[in-house]
Amino acid sequence: MQTRPLDPHDEDQMRRFYEILWRAEKEDGRPWNPMWTFRDVQGLFGEETSERRNLALAAYDGEQMVGVGFLMMSKLDNVDTAWVFVAVEPALRGRGIGAVVMDGVVETARAEHRTQLLGGSGIPFEQRETSPVLAWAERQDFKLANTEIQRNLELPVAGALLDEIQAEVDQKVGDYEIRSYVGRLPDDLLPSFAELANLFLLEAPMGDVDVEAGASTPETVREMYDLNEKMGRTMYSTVAVLDGRVVAHSDIGVAEGDDEAHQWGTLVHPDHRGHRLGAATKVANLRRLQERQPEVKRVVTTNAETNAWMVAINDRLGFVPVAVVPTLKRLL
Repeated sequence: MQTRPLDPHDEDQMRRFYEILWRAEKEDGRPWNPMWTFRDVQGLFGEETSERRNLALAAYDGEQMVGVGFLMMSKLDNVDTAWVFVAVEPALRGRGIGAVVMDGVVETARAEHRTQLLGGSGIPFEQRETSPVLAWAERQDFKLANTEIQRNLELPVAGALLDEIQAEVDQKVGDYEIRSYVGRLPDDLLPSFAELANLFLLEAPMGDVDVEAGASTPETVREMYDLNEKMGRTMYSTVAVLDGRVVAHSDIGVAEGDDEAHQWGTLVHPDHRGHRLGAATKVANLRRLQERQPEVKRVVTTNAETNAWMVAINDRLGFVPVAVVPTLKRLL
């Protein structure tokens, strides 16, 4: 058995790569797991940007692809880190294929000068301490670094509930202007939006994960928009603006043809908290999503267990916990 890099422009390779990912995540009793579309995978691994480099590899038994792995890496910040994932065809588990793939992932990470590997996978609540995923990760020298909870929001959210929350936040928003956009933010907002986005890893509870501030710029944000459009992904963004600057945002992405939306992030600048801007941006964004794409059935998000403020907002909106998502760390 051997591992080798995948050619992201070889459709046959990528379809088999995607098939294994899908089966590993969706066909083993975890139907609530979020999953990319095939077009997402083509874009993520076939389009390198000035900010991101994503690499895919696979294990082969003869000519049969039996397991896959990937690395997702920033090129501008946190350049010691790679987010990694390994998946094995479910019917072939228990034969050491995952370890072979992980060896390939580690070899690739070392070649890319990455010394902190991070990964994770959704685990049923009843397997929080006993999941085979955790046991396997421990054998691969990964340690638990943080714990998040996946929460799903079934749509539509009742207009009466959104109105009720809106009435509450209106009393606190004051001079902040709440603006919603589908697709791109206007150019004049990109510098302050990028500055705010760069705080995300520092402000989100990360447990025992070593992180530094992001390094996004208006140019890299535009690149992200270009890639989203090429992938057919629709972005819903609501921002809070004061004196022409973005001080809070909430973003949701929907892949073309998918009936599931994904919460990308919600963040309020530390200097502007206490005005219910997180709730204000989330409510406005949900309204726009439901108006534009009523066929979308749910929104999926994950939050650290210790992020009480965000958990409270999500609980109020009706998000329901469905799984534990541990963040696992290995140092090379």
